[in-house]
Amino acid sequence: MKTPIANRELLRSLTGENLKITDLVVKKDGSIRATKPKVDKLNPFTGKAAYVWRLTCFMVSPKPAHMFMPCTADFDLPAYDENGNWRSSIAREMAKPLDEIVNVIVDSVRKSEWHGVHRWSRAFGR
Repeated sequence: MKTPIANRELLRSLTGENLKITDLVVKKDGSIRATKPKVDKLNPFTGKAAYVWRLTCFMVSPKPAHMFMPCTADFDLPAYDENGNWRSSIAREMAKPLDEIVNVIVDSVRKSEWHGVHRWSRAFGR
């Protein structure tokens, strides 16, 4: 199976930082990157893009390895407190607007290509 294609026209609703993050996840031809963007701790966009990529792949990738629950996706988020300690509470708050980006990307992919969603819906008997 080939990588799902996002409709770039539908992604135009994203602007600013959200668009920059999306550009690290979705290639110019609309295909979803095959691998997670490299995370650079000095560049917060990369951690956010890695999070968005992981959740997007969980829902649409045809690769079985991408369909496992993304339990550690938030570990890539730059969720550090003033002392430099990573905090899950900060990550949860940071993830909320990123989840909206994931939804826009997934919604731009044809539902017939929502491979992870289909697989998990069968697991739950739907």
